[in-house]
Amino acid sequence: MKLENGLTLILDDASRRISEDAFVVTALFSIEFEVTETEAAAVGLSLAELTKALGGTTARYEKRLERNFIAASDKERIFEEVTGSFLKTGLAYLSHPSFTGGVVRKILVEKRGRYNSIGS
Repeated sequence: MKLENGLTLILDDASRRISEDAFVVTALFSIEFEVTETEAAAVGLSLAELTKALGGTTARYEKRLERNFIAASDKERIFEEVTGSFLKTGLAYLSHPSFTGGVVRKILVEKRGRYNSIGS
């Protein structure tokens, strides 16, 4: 799905069978993008510093939603409900022009384990 900010949202059905008649229904949403000076500026780094900190020139947003022990007969309906609900509530956030800067900030925090001094 092409978003208003130019990014592409990919939806994968990562559901798996857990018994003869039950599933873990899993919807996996992802967006991968090339980091630019804009994202680097959002976290107070140069592009070279940012790509070094990230370990590459791309960043990835991923959201996994799961529902456990879903009857096989309900699998498709539940998958549609989960994806529809996420898109209804999250599409504005994912489409926002500053979305990529927030994703990069979150990745850096996860890698460095702290909220302060993201640029150091």
